[in-house]
Amino acid sequence: MKKRICGILAVLMLTVLAGGALAEQKVMLPDSRMSVTLPDELEYDGPGTTAGDDADFAYVSPELGLEVWFLHYDSQGVTLEKLAEALQENYDRVVITRIGGTELLKYETTDPGDIFGEEMKCIGYVVMDGKQIQELVFWYANQRAADLTAEIISTITDKD
Repeated sequence: MKKRICGILAVLMLTVLAGGALAEQKVMLPDSRMSVTLPDELEYDGPGTTAGDDADFAYVSPELGLEVWFLHYDSQGVTLEKLAEALQENYDRVVITRIGGTELLKYETTDPGDIFGEEMKCIGYVVMDGKQIQELVFWYANQRAADLTAEIISTITDKD
């Protein structure tokens, strides 16, 4: 009987662990070998289609209160240091940091929104990727989503 219970528990544990592994998705940055890992609750939303949204693609979850925009540009010789200087005037807390061995520029801002009182907060990360600039923009509506942005960006890697 004990062997049977142990066997059932082992199967249950494997099922739970496999389910946890399926709860994430690896997303490649545009035209890059870099990637981040997103929770499955975020769904692909395609490229930006509205004014001010020129994202290559986005992942969104109204339930989580989170949108993640993926953008990339030609660097045109710009460095993170020069970019940080340029962003200081219009963004809050512009810093260059290192996450998991990757140097990133981090900035924060608040968008007052189209409707009075509906503001969205934003944390953006910029990374140099060869001759490209990769940008991940996190729009979040609550503290849980803000905390999730830190978890997501901590998964950035240029390894398979």
